[in-house]
Amino acid sequence: MLLQSRSALSVVVSACAAFGLLWWFWPQLAPLIGGRARGPGAIAVLAEDPRRTALALSVWQHQPEATLWVLGHAPHQQVALRLLLQRGLSPHPDHYRSLETGDDTVGQITSLSRVLPASERRLLLITDSSHRDRALAIARQVLGVRGVRVEAPPPDLLPQGSLPELPYRRLRDLLRVQLWRATGWDGRSLGLWLRGAF
Repeated sequence: MLLQSRSALSVVVSACAAFGLLWWFWPQLAPLIGGRARGPGAIAVLAEDPRRTALALSVWQHQPEATLWVLGHAPHQQVALRLLLQRGLSPHPDHYRSLETGDDTVGQITSLSRVLPASERRLLLITDSSHRDRALAIARQVLGVRGVRVEAPPPDLLPQGSLPELPYRRLRDLLRVQLWRATGWDGRSLGLWLRGAF
């Protein structure tokens, strides 16, 4: 009897471990399962710096069938629109979208995941060179769950960031993404409260 209960416990623990591993690695697996992405894809720019937006518009001019997502608050949206009009481009609603929700990189990308069409299977993420690796890691976790392949231009093709990012920021944000995946809450409000409390 004891042997049977140990065997049953072993099966349950093994099943839980397998499920946990599958859940943890699903963002990397899902884009591979969907096969090759077809169509023009999407371009998303984290628009806090006008140089990022200018680069995104240059890429978009060569891929006009792609949908351009401009992620940033109202002032960043106004700069993007001004740069767009200076280039003689039209903000057609089928191919140009603005998204003002999200107060930081995790918030912006999780907000994008809520509105990105299910048919979208490819995304080019544009930011600056120092922000690239962290933003790309976040986007691959958040959007990879949905089967979206996320890429970014090489750092030498991106605008130069002001300072290199501290490594802990990437780890912190990836942990926030896992919290968001598990609960739907990314923990930002708690972090802001702790920052103000101490």
